[in-house]
Amino acid sequence: MLQLIRRRALSVLSGISDDLLVSSSLGHHIGGHSHAALVDSLVQTHVVAAGSRLEAALRRVDRGDFVAPQFRNSSERYANRPLKVGTEATISTPQHHAQVLGALEPHLQLGMTAVDVGCGSGVLVAAMVHLVGPLGSVTGVDIVPDLVAFARDNLHRSLGKAVAATQTQVVLSSGKKDLGLPCGSRYDCIHVGVAVETKAEAERFLEYLKPGGGLVVPLGGPNTEQKLVKMTKLADGTVDKRDLMSVLCQPMLDSVPVAIGRETRAEKLERVEKALAQWREDYEAENGRKPTRDDLLGNAVANQLFQEFAALRK
Repeated sequence: MLQLIRRRALSVLSGISDDLLVSSSLGHHIGGHSHAALVDSLVQTHVVAAGSRLEAALRRVDRGDFVAPQFRNSSERYANRPLKVGTEATISTPQHHAQVLGALEPHLQLGMTAVDVGCGSGVLVAAMVHLVGPLGSVTGVDIVPDLVAFARDNLHRSLGKAVAATQTQVVLSSGKKDLGLPCGSRYDCIHVGVAVETKAEAERFLEYLKPGGGLVVPLGGPNTEQKLVKMTKLADGTVDKRDLMSVLCQPMLDSVPVAIGRETRAEKLERVEKALAQWREDYEAENGRKPTRDDLLGNAVANQLFQEFAALRK
C-alpha cells in the first residue's frame, strides 16, 4: 500500500522525492486518539508552550464537542485535519486553531472582549472564553443559520449553559457589509476565519477594534494560497501589520450558500489532486524550477493538501 501511495504521489507531484509521504513534518506529529493526547502533541511539537495559559484553555475545550455528529465517535475528531461541519464550512485543524490563538493571546487577557467571525462550530469561541475569564465575553458570528444554532448547542455542551449564556453570544451575519454586531461596539480581539480578497476588506474590521486590539484575518482570493495577516491597532491610531503564515480558507460570503450534495471520496480525491497539480505549476512559474520536498513541506497550503491526499489514498 505504501508503494502504491508513493507512486500515486509522484504522478501528481513529479519532481518531489519519493519518500515525501513518509517524511516527518510538524503536522504529521499532531493528533491522537483522545483530546488529551491531541493537546499533548501540540505541546510536544512546540506549537503550544508547555504550562501556558493557552495550553490550559485548550485542555478545557474538547474538540470532540464541536465536530459534526458523524465524527463524534470517530478517531478523526482528534486528527490534525479539517472536518466538514456543513455544506461548505469546516472545523479547521487543531494546529491552525492553536497557532491563531497563540497570535491573538495578548489580546485575550482576563476581562477582555473578543469576536470570532465565521465561527462555524464555535470551538474558538469556547477557547477564547477560557482565556478571557469570567469577566470577559466572546461573540461568534456566522452567516449560516444552521451553523449559528450548531455553535450555540456546542457551546452549551462544552461550557455549560450558565457560562454560555452569560459570556457568549452567537449572532447571525448578513455578509461582509453587516456582521450583525451592535453599532459602535469595540473589541480587544477579532479573529476572522474566512478569507477576504482585498486589503480594504481586511482593514474594515479595524473599526471594531479598541486601541491596543488585535485582528487576525486571511487575505487572498478563493481556492488560492492566502496570507494570514495580523493587524494591531496602536494607541496613537496607527496600525502595525505583519504576515503570519500561508493558509487556505473558505471565502467570506455575502449570502447563505445553497445546499449541495455531499462530496464523495472520489470527488474529493480528484479535487485535491487538481489543487496539488495547480500548486506545482504555480510554484514552477514563480520560481523557475520544480518544487523540492522541502519546498512542499515548508508551504502550509501544499502540506495541508498533501496530508488530505495521503489520507484519501489509504
